[in-house]
Amino acid sequence: MRYRVRDVNHHSRTAGLKGYVTTRPQYVTNTYYKRNPQRIRVINPQGVNAYRRVKLTGKMRHYKRGTILKVKRLESYHLTTRLVLTNGQYVTANKTLVMKRW
Repeated sequence: MRYRVRDVNHHSRTAGLKGYVTTRPQYVTNTYYKRNPQRIRVINPQGVNAYRRVKLTGKMRHYKRGTILKVKRLESYHLTTRLVLTNGQYVTANKTLVMKRW
């Protein structure tokens, strides 16, 4: 199965262009981690914030790109997941912002 898509970002070079996106499992992956990684590395150039609550409110601290963090568990929040650090703070489980480190 494939979907026809159109770029609606007015600031991009490809604004308005159309193309296709596949749904084959070999080429598609989840955006968020579904299993608990033991350690993660921050890969977002702007870094990530750690929060007091699972809904990512109550900012506690900021981690720069390249920082390695230990993860205690994975916690579900609505349709997404959060990573609970060993200090009890929450960070996003988005794979474009953090990467599993083995």
